[in-house]
Amino acid sequence: MVNVRHDLTLEGINTVPHIIPLPILTSVHAVITGRNLPVPSNRTPIGYYVRVFTSNNRWNTTIKAAESDCSVSWNESLNIYGLQRSFFQWLFSRTSEEICLEMHALYESGPELVCKFETTFKQLLGHNGQSMTLSAIDNQDISLTLKAHHSIKATPHGPSRSPTELETYPRKRNVVIFGETGSGKSSFINRITQYLLAETSNDAHGCTSTPERYPVEISGRKYVLVDTPGLNEGSAGTVPDAEAKQLLKNLLRELMSSKSDDIGLLVYFVRSTAHPRTFVKVYNKVYSGICHKRVPIILVGGWRNERDMEIWWATNGDQCNSLGMHFENYPCDPATHVAEPSGFLRNLIAKHYASDSSRS
Repeated sequence: MVNVRHDLTLEGINTVPHIIPLPILTSVHAVITGRNLPVPSNRTPIGYYVRVFTSNNRWNTTIKAAESDCSVSWNESLNIYGLQRSFFQWLFSRTSEEICLEMHALYESGPELVCKFETTFKQLLGHNGQSMTLSAIDNQDISLTLKAHHSIKATPHGPSRSPTELETYPRKRNVVIFGETGSGKSSFINRITQYLLAETSNDAHGCTSTPERYPVEISGRKYVLVDTPGLNEGSAGTVPDAEAKQLLKNLLRELMSSKSDDIGLLVYFVRSTAHPRTFVKVYNKVYSGICHKRVPIILVGGWRNERDMEIWWATNGDQCNSLGMHFENYPCDPATHVAEPSGFLRNLIAKHYASDSSRS
């Protein structure tokens, strides 16, 4: 049995991503530069970012302002996962999974689509580590430069990997956000990033249809917030409950199986009116069953501020404890109080995220 590994070379940066046992195929892409971006004279965007779509995941680059020559240099790596296939399915397949890329301009009112690009895993990886330039579908003047490289290695049962392979790959600090539909997960993303990036909804139907990653910097450290489809949504919802749970399970196992990218924090969202008995089953499945109690978990809900959280815990804390549920952010620590909501939420991540050394 063999493993597929895709090595990425950025301008001036060499990285070697982890090896994941098949049937999961990974591809790591660099979004290097966008050129000839339209910069309106009457209103200047906060910045631009690229959103990448496959059939089962979404990724976002960081937000960067355009240079004077109407270009943006992201120089950024994204770990992009393809469909789960066996090696022989991958080797003999005549088709390749599509990759869609969207360039967005971000304004105070939210993002606006600038243009779209399309490619496939096979087309991108066929350049053997050399840069590849795509022209926008609806505006041929706008271009996007990508770079990727792939190779095949033996599985852990074969020749072992050198320590250098694991050490040279920059680890992603993943924060996985999960919980009930309508409990505020996407609003949490917007508060943390301090931009209106994630679509939100005021009703019981969710907005997130597949796991989506948002990069953010907190106290000088870079994290990746992973939003997931809401749980407990009916069959007529955006993502039925059974499918949402399967997507969450696949995501967690994908990240937990990796030696490079891991999970450093779980953020469990429930409604402010939720009783512990209604969410203990999901807690046990995620925290104990899949993550084996190795990842710190915090509880967040539809509370307006820290005081609301303290009141909720005073009412429900004993019940949580009796059901065997432990959350890192309870009992609340008065020393970490911050009046501004986004500051208090950012503090939660910075304080409770597992250190790199504790995950090694």
